[in-house]
Amino acid sequence: MTKKNQFADLRRLISLSPKNLRVNFSRYIYEKPERVLKMLFRLMKTEPLNERKKDNIFTLTRMLIEEHISYPLPQWLIEELGYFLKSNRFTEIDKAILLSVFEPEELVDSVEGFDIFVEDLINTKERFGDFIINQLRTSPSRLYELYSVITEKSKPEGLIAMIDDLTGYEEPEVLKLLELFCYHPDMMIASTALRAIEMASTQEAIETLYSVAALNDRLREEAEDAYIALMHELPPPGYSSRKDPAPSEKKYIDLWITLADGNGALSAFIGKKYGRNNYFFASVLMKLNTGIKDVIIIPGVARDGYEEIKDNYFTGDIRYYPVHEEYLIKIIKHFLKININRGTHIPLELIILKNILDWGVLEPVEHSFANMLEKPVKYYPRDLFRFPFDTWWLHDERLYRLLKPYKGLQVFEIPEGIFLRITEIFMDYAHTEIAPLCELCADIIRNSKYRRRVRLQQLFLTIRDEILNPPEKIFDSTFLNFGIVASINNTLHNLSLGIDSPEHIE
Repeated sequence: MTKKNQFADLRRLISLSPKNLRVNFSRYIYEKPERVLKMLFRLMKTEPLNERKKDNIFTLTRMLIEEHISYPLPQWLIEELGYFLKSNRFTEIDKAILLSVFEPEELVDSVEGFDIFVEDLINTKERFGDFIINQLRTSPSRLYELYSVITEKSKPEGLIAMIDDLTGYEEPEVLKLLELFCYHPDMMIASTALRAIEMASTQEAIETLYSVAALNDRLREEAEDAYIALMHELPPPGYSSRKDPAPSEKKYIDLWITLADGNGALSAFIGKKYGRNNYFFASVLMKLNTGIKDVIIIPGVARDGYEEIKDNYFTGDIRYYPVHEEYLIKIIKHFLKININRGTHIPLELIILKNILDWGVLEPVEHSFANMLEKPVKYYPRDLFRFPFDTWWLHDERLYRLLKPYKGLQVFEIPEGIFLRITEIFMDYAHTEIAPLCELCADIIRNSKYRRRVRLQQLFLTIRDEILNPPEKIFDSTFLNFGIVASINNTLHNLSLGIDSPEHIE
């Protein structure tokens, strides 16, 4: 039997992608946690590190410390942390990321150099502001990491002190970070950040305040007053020779968007390259009845890790359509308008994303979708078995109540009266939910980089026309017939599995 080597297995583990790191954790780590932690600190001193290895070492170290180390800290760990703080192998933000697993009081009186580190990082105004600027100019995607590290362990008074230290900086990098603090749940912190932005007194500050007014309901009035006051104080902006970078200069490698499924949900896939083997990934989930629902951001990904993420998203029946940045921003603004109208929460990650990608002000604006049907398209049932049509069936509590007495029957065995009642319910659903989906999907196809999808675009508009102007006999429409039968059949199938409500599988 081959003898195990924990140190060698640790080296293998930190070379894996983030996903495989989690999957293989129990396979590669089998020694006592304290022994593994000592090996991780040894790797920090000796291992040739790239971004992936460094991130994985920090992830493992933080996890093991959180689960297995309690206060007071063991002497060996205090000594390792002191050595780590003196190391030139890691940036100050790297050190802050690892040390954020501790409470400050756990380190201040025991770890040599910790008080000086904190003073250099936070309490020295010029140093802290310049540090933020240098970090974000080198790698804009670190904004997410910076904000997370600063807020994770800092107490409210500490955050306010940091914001005060940034007051007076005019650089866009600092303003982007301050904008995020405007969304902090502590109103004192949020208002302090807003005042710090106003104190910058630049055109960029006006744009940032305008952005806060557009998306932050809590600070809307305060932000509006601030940017209006600045507009009166500052001279009109002069001509700028700076041009927005072309898409190729922005180094996007992926900008894709899906069509909308039966829940009105679609997602965008965003990939960007910031340097050699330094990739950035983001995904935005949108829903027609909610707005922007969720945003995932993964910065600092190596190439093979990025390709693995992409494979996971692009494997399956859902088709992605390549789009230009301008169009994607229009779609996001449209869904932000839904957030505002419905009063639903706007994820902070979206603000982080727009600042990382330098999208400027995301003012919520309703987008007019393509709805001009040039000529009805002849289509067949086989067209409707493809995404997204195969998801456009009614999943509704009323259908479960109507069909529960007929559990175990086939569609053709349902009484005519029940069938007609379900038809009425489906037609109302199609009019209010599916017709807008048809417009949205047709618009995405029309604005995508695919130029040979004219039939599919017109198919969506043909179905929309059949919904809004149904034939005298509903079942003369292939889609309406398909949707009604699919809704009944799928509900009966769920009932046969013991599912009595749509809530049980949502």
